This record gives sequence, C-alpha cells and structure tokens, in this order.
Amino acid sequence: MQKSNITPDELKYIAWILVDRHGDQAFDLAGHAIAEMRENGDNRRTDAWLALQSVIGDALGGQISRAKPLTLH
Repeated sequence: MQKSNITPDELKYIAWILVDRHGDQAFDLAGHAIAEMRENGDNRRTDAWLALQSVIGDALGGQISRAKPLTLH
C-alpha cells in the first residue's frame, strides 16, 4: 500500500459530506468507486476509496463523531 497524503481528519470530513448528501447510500457509492478503480487497475485510488468507505461505515454506524479527531490504526 502506498503512503497517502490525506489526513485522518480529511477522510472524516469527506466521509461526513458523503453521508450528509447520500445517507446510507454513501457506503454503496464508495463501493462503486472502488470497483471502478480496481477495474482501471488504479491501486492507489482503490486504497484511498477503501479507507474512505471504512470511515463512511463507521460514520453510519455511530462509531465516529463529527466533533472528535479521527485516529486510524
């Protein structure tokens, strides 16, 4: 996996934008982006969208808060 230039808080910010705009569908929309990036052989973007989809899932599931900093493990 290549190093990402995006911070955890930026991922959280983008995830919440998608959740606010698309609700539960945000997770599936990220899945479509992942499939498209994989099909194009774009591993770096695939990894970024996988990370974003994970954060979207956590936002939808109530595991992360808008107000608290996000820590990735």
